[in-house]
Amino acid sequence: MAATEVLLELLVICILIGLNGFFSMAEFALVSSKKVRLELMAGEGSAGAATALELLEDPNTFLSTVQVAITLIGILAGAYGGITFAGYLSPVIGSVPGLAPYAQAISVAIIVIVTTYLSLVFGELVPKRIGLDNPEYIASRVARILRAISVLASPLVRLLSASTDGVLRLFGKKRSVPAEVSEEEIWSILSEGARTGVIEKAEETMVNAIFRLGDRKVFTLMTPRPEIIGIDLEEPLESKMKKLLSSNHLYFPVYRGQLDTLSGVVWVRDFWAQVIENGGADISRIIREPVIIPETTPALKLLELFRTSPTPIALAVDEFGGITGMITVHDILKAIIGDIGAPEAAPGRGLTLRADGSYLIDGLYPLDEVKVLFGISRLPGEREGLFHTLAGFMVMELGKIPVTGDVFEWDNLRFEVVDMDGNRIDTILVTPISSARETGESAGNGE
Repeated sequence: MAATEVLLELLVICILIGLNGFFSMAEFALVSSKKVRLELMAGEGSAGAATALELLEDPNTFLSTVQVAITLIGILAGAYGGITFAGYLSPVIGSVPGLAPYAQAISVAIIVIVTTYLSLVFGELVPKRIGLDNPEYIASRVARILRAISVLASPLVRLLSASTDGVLRLFGKKRSVPAEVSEEEIWSILSEGARTGVIEKAEETMVNAIFRLGDRKVFTLMTPRPEIIGIDLEEPLESKMKKLLSSNHLYFPVYRGQLDTLSGVVWVRDFWAQVIENGGADISRIIREPVIIPETTPALKLLELFRTSPTPIALAVDEFGGITGMITVHDILKAIIGDIGAPEAAPGRGLTLRADGSYLIDGLYPLDEVKVLFGISRLPGEREGLFHTLAGFMVMELGKIPVTGDVFEWDNLRFEVVDMDGNRIDTILVTPISSARETGESAGNGE
């Protein structure tokens, strides 16, 4: 009979520790669950996920329920274990010479320590780990149980919730509004997904590029005016045909005398179809209306304009109405997926990594890509719009039209003009300062 009583009492303690573990697991699962995943599960018909979302809308309710349950169970387990099992252990300790007067106190202390240990391991740490490992699944399974318990304990829960809100208001804390998901959080999720293999590295790169595209202006993507190849309506037909044959572009701006007197754009296919059908060409009859935009237009807005425009080419103008560059759909796609070798790829904007860790960069290389390459958040003067290319940054920093060999250092980077094309910087050597020092030390050791 005594053995049966001991087993029943042990069973009671195990049940209490198990209940403590259930509430600890439920709390961590709900707090750690991502609302997006719960919404997807609810959309697929999971009633438990829908209930979990309701609980997360009012966290005070379920947190108070869980805390009340855990606190009461902890007190009950400690008191029950101390009173019950101390009676079995006390005679054993009392038989030890010198410990008889303290047998009851020592027994209670030992039972409390053992019960606390078991509660921590099996009632807290292990359940919480389980809750963290698969939070949405567990939250959807326990949510309805928690809601039912919270309804039964609603008077006490309301009292605790009101007390919590009152204390927070006393310290000047307002009820928090769930924060919206930021781009940084999405980037972090993408990086974690790529690291664990859930998504491909190429997918991560493309999505990051799309987010960057949302912050970019047309002037960071366009072919600048000096590189635009256009057709002058006043030049001979042979000269026009040579331009079309020597270039890989599909569209050409058409003008009279100079680019600012723009007439429109011409599609190469229309030109050659006219030559084949008529034995000659009259470009004025096949001119298309281009998209004219400010150079500060967001790239995504231009993409929307291209959706409704019959011509996938736009001319950018400055505040004075002068043409500053040309941009095509390919330029936007290239910013997302990289250069795919399409015919309209802008020539000459190269970047080469050298063996010593330095980079040879074309002067017209977009600033946004340079910043990503070197982990730069903002360049001096960038906010004021004083320059749009790496060459423009160098001109501003040097304060003059550079000459080959001009050098300056900024933010642990060394910039050197390698080649000039007239008054334009053609090629720039960018070297991390640490790499430059290592190269210098190696050369000194060689001597």
